[in-house]
Amino acid sequence: MTDRTRHRRMDRRRLLDLLVGRLAALGGVVLILTILSVFAVILWVVYPLLLSPAEYRWGVSGPDGIDAGYRILPLIFGTLKGAVYALLFAVPVSVLAALYASQFLPRAMKERLKPAVEIMAAVPSVVLGFIGGVWLAPYLASHVFALFLAPVFISGVVTAVFLIRHHAPVSFRAFNPPGREIWLLMVAVLAGGWLALECGTWLETAWLRAGYETWFEESLGLTYAQRNAIVVGMVMGLAVTPVIFTISEDALSAVPRSFLEGSMSLGATRWQTALRIVLPAAGTGILAAVLLGFSRAIGETMIVLFISGNVPVMDWSAFSGFRALSASVALDLPNAARDDTLYRVLFFAAFLLLVSTFAINIVAELVRRRLRRRYA
Repeated sequence: MTDRTRHRRMDRRRLLDLLVGRLAALGGVVLILTILSVFAVILWVVYPLLLSPAEYRWGVSGPDGIDAGYRILPLIFGTLKGAVYALLFAVPVSVLAALYASQFLPRAMKERLKPAVEIMAAVPSVVLGFIGGVWLAPYLASHVFALFLAPVFISGVVTAVFLIRHHAPVSFRAFNPPGREIWLLMVAVLAGGWLALECGTWLETAWLRAGYETWFEESLGLTYAQRNAIVVGMVMGLAVTPVIFTISEDALSAVPRSFLEGSMSLGATRWQTALRIVLPAAGTGILAAVLLGFSRAIGETMIVLFISGNVPVMDWSAFSGFRALSASVALDLPNAARDDTLYRVLFFAAFLLLVSTFAINIVAELVRRRLRRRYA
């Protein structure tokens, strides 16, 4: 190969690298401009509302006949309520599953389980919301006692099964070696759920002759709405779980091996090491995972639209519904007249959603970068 040919190839390679670099920079600039354009458009619509009195801005009343019952504060409250109940369901399940997958699950099973959980994130939220609204909410409404008994029975059966396994003969342990407890755990959870369902049905038949609605009102002073925060927490928690699980598992797996070896060399068991060494060391990454899950829950639309009941009330009760900002924008914006107060209030709701999710994602990314620098 002559020097001239070699120089031509090097010039082509440099030209190609330059072209790819410029295209990548152009893509980044276009992305930044798109985000800024979204902010600019929303601010352009909302700006007259920001100059108006506070009662107009928060949708309490308006000069052009806006519904006096349409207030944005209950929508903010409902958005936070749905996100909190979703995290109450998703965070313990996701973090503990990530801890088990990163510290105890065999590598072969982990390589199958983690992609399966990540695929769950691709399930459309409209499908989850439809299933939750059409099937889950009526089913839970007809098995209220089972809903209360399920945590007790499931935790009790799981504890009993693992105590039996711990004291079982050596031959049984050889049949079910460490790291394969996941199958035993699945059977225990299903058995606990079945017992809760059967006992709940028996209690409802024996005690609640007037119906659980009357019992709720007379005994607890609460009103049980079929579409409530519990159903939203379960379904939205299922949608948030893949995000929290994936990032938490990465953070737990990134803890240096020397931490584990040092702890176990001092006599700690694997569970003591996982709970007292690995989990605190990965706390920053887990916090980032929870923040990203919180951001996803705040911006969720279809699930809260189908399941929340869309009732603008300020009540932390788990048995009542609520109305979220995203659901209100989706429901009311097509019917709002352009440039009236309701139209601007809905854009103000979209602005609040955009700013909150943007801020939470930035904080989560800063936390993740701190984690990378710590264990780099």
